[in-house]
Amino acid sequence: MKKIASFIFVLSLVSILSCSKPNENDNVITGFSVMPSVIMEGNDSHTIRISVKPKGELHSAITVAYSTVENSALFGSDFQKTSGNIIFPPQSPEQFIDIGIVGDVYPEITEKFELILRFENISTKATITIEDDDALEPILSDAEGYYTAKDHPSMKMIWSDEFDGSLLNQDNWTYETGDGCSIGNCGWGNNELEVYTDKPDNVKIENGKLVITALSGNEYTSARIKTEKKVEVQFGRIDVRAKLPKGQGIWPAIWMLGANISKVGWPACGEIDIMELVGHEPAVVHGTAHYDDLGHKSSTGSYSLSRDDFSQKFHVFSLVWDRNRIEWFVDNQPFKTFDKGNIGNYPFNAPFFFILNVAVGGIWPGNPDGTTVFPQQMTIDYVRVYQ
Repeated sequence: MKKIASFIFVLSLVSILSCSKPNENDNVITGFSVMPSVIMEGNDSHTIRISVKPKGELHSAITVAYSTVENSALFGSDFQKTSGNIIFPPQSPEQFIDIGIVGDVYPEITEKFELILRFENISTKATITIEDDDALEPILSDAEGYYTAKDHPSMKMIWSDEFDGSLLNQDNWTYETGDGCSIGNCGWGNNELEVYTDKPDNVKIENGKLVITALSGNEYTSARIKTEKKVEVQFGRIDVRAKLPKGQGIWPAIWMLGANISKVGWPACGEIDIMELVGHEPAVVHGTAHYDDLGHKSSTGSYSLSRDDFSQKFHVFSLVWDRNRIEWFVDNQPFKTFDKGNIGNYPFNAPFFFILNVAVGGIWPGNPDGTTVFPQQMTIDYVRVYQ
């Protein structure tokens, strides 16, 4: 009995030592390399081939799971959702993943998506950038702030107001005046405190720029202008270069309403807020879509400056507006996307008009207080629409 027990013990020890001995077929994988990281969109849909190689030592075949994930690029409108498995044999460590790219003739800003690779407890996320040959020129800057090129080699400017001359162009704009009560919307629907006027103290053209000024006195006064029934646009890229006011209770906005508002009302007509700022947060702007889908719905995103605030220099607030999709930018940096998805009443494939205003007080910013300094001005250099 003792001899048999000793024999079993020795055999077990040999087995343990044998299992722990390094095997020449063991794989040592630390991650994966992915190429290329930048691809071109083009005008026609096509398939791009992504090269994937394991990092480390590959002695035997491995199976790797992969999937694509949306970022600023979206499934269906920019690229096709893809997932599956790829096998890496040791003699062929490079394998390929085919991904469908959705092309169109519409110039778009650079967009990104992720390719995720998973093997055992290793996960690699590679960012793939989709560039458009027809993308706008890079944002430029000078002492006054950011600006975009007026001319573009592949996009036609279909409308703009450069605010030249000495008077507001009333072929483009209409003044909205009063406190909103005349249209049954006192406080302009937001409990705002200002009275809008068409007086030069509140709205004027100066040095090639539109200046809207909010003042305090016996009452708060400011200005609100719109292009309704004069300039209505549908799709394209919209650039508005502006310097914004600040202070508790100050509420500047660059926005759009559906041209059918008189027929269907708000929010069924749709509202696109290209830029809103509440003055107690002068380094943060917001972009929002409002619509009616079994009641009022909204979708909002925000963009923050890392230093300074929007009152100190000009910035370019942009909207890239395509069928079934809208994207918001500040100085060509994307910060929000919104698409049709499962929305039953999607109003954003129809014409819209522009509104520019500086409100004082209201539900969102609250009222001015002892810290608020007047006057406050929103200065707009241009509004441009490209297609």
